Amino acid sequence: MLGLRYERTKEMRDLEEAIQTARRAVELTPDNHPLYAIMWNNLGTKLEMRYQQTKHIRDLEETIQAARQAVESTFDGHPNQAACLNNLGSILENRYERTREINDLKEGVEFARRSLELTPHDYADRATCLNNLGCMLANLYERTGESRDLEEAISVARTGVTLTPVGHPDRPVLLNNLGYLLGCQYEQTIESKVLDEAITLAREGLLLTPNGHSFRATWLSNLGKKLGLRYARMGEKKDLEEAKNATRHAIELTANDHPHRASFLSNLGNILSLQYEQTKDTTDLEEAILTARQAAWARLNALPFRRIEAAAKCLKLLGTQQRVDEAINLGIETLDLLPSVHTQALDRNDQQLVVSTFAGVASNLCSFLISANRSGEAIEYLKQGRAVIIGQLLNDRSDLPSLHRDHPQLANQYQSLVDEVNTPIHQTTNGGVETPLGKRRREAAAELYTCEKEIRGVSRHERFMLGQTVSEMQESIIGGIIVIINITDFRSDAILISKSLLRIITLPRLSAGMARFWVSQDWSAKKKSEKKYKNERFAVYLYWLWYACVEHIVVEISALQTQPSEDLPRVWWIGSGLASSMPFHAAGIHRKGSKENAYCAMVSSYTPSIKALAFAQKQAKLAQKAQVAQDKMLIAAMPTTPKGLGNKKAPKKLPGVEEEMLELVKLAPSHIRTTVVKHPSADQVLEHLKTCRIAHFACHGTSDYSDPSNSGLILQKTTKSGGALEQDRLTVQRISGLRLKHAQIAYLSACSTAENKAKRLADEMIHVVSGFQVAGFPHVVGCLWPAGDSECVEVAKRFYSLALQQDKSVANDAASALREAVMAVREKELGMPLNWAQFVHYGA
Repeated sequence: MLGLRYERTKEMRDLEEAIQTARRAVELTPDNHPLYAIMWNNLGTKLEMRYQQTKHIRDLEETIQAARQAVESTFDGHPNQAACLNNLGSILENRYERTREINDLKEGVEFARRSLELTPHDYADRATCLNNLGCMLANLYERTGESRDLEEAISVARTGVTLTPVGHPDRPVLLNNLGYLLGCQYEQTIESKVLDEAITLAREGLLLTPNGHSFRATWLSNLGKKLGLRYARMGEKKDLEEAKNATRHAIELTANDHPHRASFLSNLGNILSLQYEQTKDTTDLEEAILTARQAAWARLNALPFRRIEAAAKCLKLLGTQQRVDEAINLGIETLDLLPSVHTQALDRNDQQLVVSTFAGVASNLCSFLISANRSGEAIEYLKQGRAVIIGQLLNDRSDLPSLHRDHPQLANQYQSLVDEVNTPIHQTTNGGVETPLGKRRREAAAELYTCEKEIRGVSRHERFMLGQTVSEMQESIIGGIIVIINITDFRSDAILISKSLLRIITLPRLSAGMARFWVSQDWSAKKKSEKKYKNERFAVYLYWLWYACVEHIVVEISALQTQPSEDLPRVWWIGSGLASSMPFHAAGIHRKGSKENAYCAMVSSYTPSIKALAFAQKQAKLAQKAQVAQDKMLIAAMPTTPKGLGNKKAPKKLPGVEEEMLELVKLAPSHIRTTVVKHPSADQVLEHLKTCRIAHFACHGTSDYSDPSNSGLILQKTTKSGGALEQDRLTVQRISGLRLKHAQIAYLSACSTAENKAKRLADEMIHVVSGFQVAGFPHVVGCLWPAGDSECVEVAKRFYSLALQQDKSVANDAASALREAVMAVREKELGMPLNWAQFVHYGA
């Protein structure tokens, strides 16, 4: 009764009394009583009501505990088992919406499926169960991009609509949700008939929805979004007007403190932005900015992810009106949200999703701060908002050793907590009770936060696990200049940083529009006849990059040299935003006699961040000092590769691998012991890496679009059943988990090892090369795109002949050695830059 009264009055005292009553009922009901599960389920329902009101994560955690206990208290054949499973699945989905932890969503889907299996086909609420499962599968599709999840969701939702007769009170819910799913399918397929059906269903659902219905505002906003999509495609003004009216109506129906209001405002901002793109009327732009800003910051009780998405949109709109001060304030407030949503309690996949919501914020804020002549802050905030995951991994490797020396007990406590929060969680007990491991990880995340605060209160460790200041960045730069290229729609700049220099070079010709055009090109040639054309086009790209950007850097660096020198200047490139995948090292005019190119002007390297460079330089020094009985070189070779899971045929053979392997064995000096492993497994390679100085891989590589931490080198292993061979991927995540002390050079003669195809994670620089850097290799050679067999052999042979000279250290200047090796191949194939420009050096 109290719960029902709360639903009518929204008086929190009624709800609190209802919760206390439900707790008392649980305490008084014996474990073996047939109503015990129902008592727990009722308590969970009341706690969820409180969470929906307060949005306190502790209320949600307690709700999940109660729902899990309800599931655990049921038995096969229990009349309430299906309902309890369905309830737990829905609550886990709520936590996913809050934290973006994908295991919650996957687990929720499994509970919803089990609930549906236990629900009779003639059960009155079967359609509701189908609808819940469909919504969860839609969320899973949005996260993974897997078409099968969306197809299952649509199939489930259609069945739910079919089972629900006209006049049933749940029919509007089912129609609107099916319309939403078809809207998702349209964004995947771009088929007009799919979008038209989605709009028809949404309209029908709204016609059946009475005024005052709790979901009416959400459905109006969803209809507005779909009409906006159709307007963007067809340009029909009636769609635009209906989209605006529907979304504005949704906002009018929503209380100012409602958490969904931010999402509705964000939708309206997007629709108004579309209108501005057509009309160029500044009134439309002004309203779009106001709406996006309200969505981002006026609704502090909204989910952080919704606010971040709206803020990112608002920053771009503010840039079009040159409203720099407003944009700076909003950008700083947005990045300040990062620590609250990017926690170490999340798995790597979840961390990637969280960081992706901030895509473009740091780059845009950097541009605005440079415009306001605040270059120091521009660099610090750019650092704060990019390479976040790599920075976190490097913090554990750089700050922790000094803490161990000064305060070993505190360091051990910190390390223990880090290990706990990074323990993968993939299972619950069969009954649905969260494992003690899962519960403990959440507790450990809170303890870790407290531990970090305690460490920062200790002398000499005030910056523990925090980012570098500008002066700290400059101190870490040894023997060269870091060049950060930042491209946004607002402006483009080069930021030059050395021990004694901080300079901004404005690059007006390096426009965002042209950058998008070039980075979107597909340089692969499926036919031999395409190769010449593709290389000619790529040469134009390299000339544009020289003319618009790199030439200006070369001029500036030359002007800084006060004394003549035979040595070329050393440059480390960092690309931000649209610049993250550009081949600055190869920019220029590539024809006989021309010296107008980066190869002739400098020795180029790349680094994911300034912190990563400092770590690489420190590792290089430690590796040089390390005393080992004999230097060891690992050569992992895969001349053939087995077929991958779901592939019709195996990857192509690599005949050049055998030649490459033999050449390297011949080149190795007597003080280096060479270990060759053909067709190794990932586990074998990981074991060898612990003791080797140099690791050379000649194999296929793969770049994962949706999960760059799953990119890797393709090796092989025997199936569990024995006999058959299958692919075994040495992933970025596994590599970056190593902590190597003696490593010096990793040479990855494999496809696309320095490529990250996940656009929204471009600034994270998560690829195979950066994985080896984090593991402890101060020098890593990789490829930006696939290389030919003969070029791989030739570049590797020349590189090692220079890097492993008898009278020099193992890691003689790797960057210079790679430059000379590539230039020798380039000399023979000047007109074919796609054959040699992909080789890059990362590190010290």
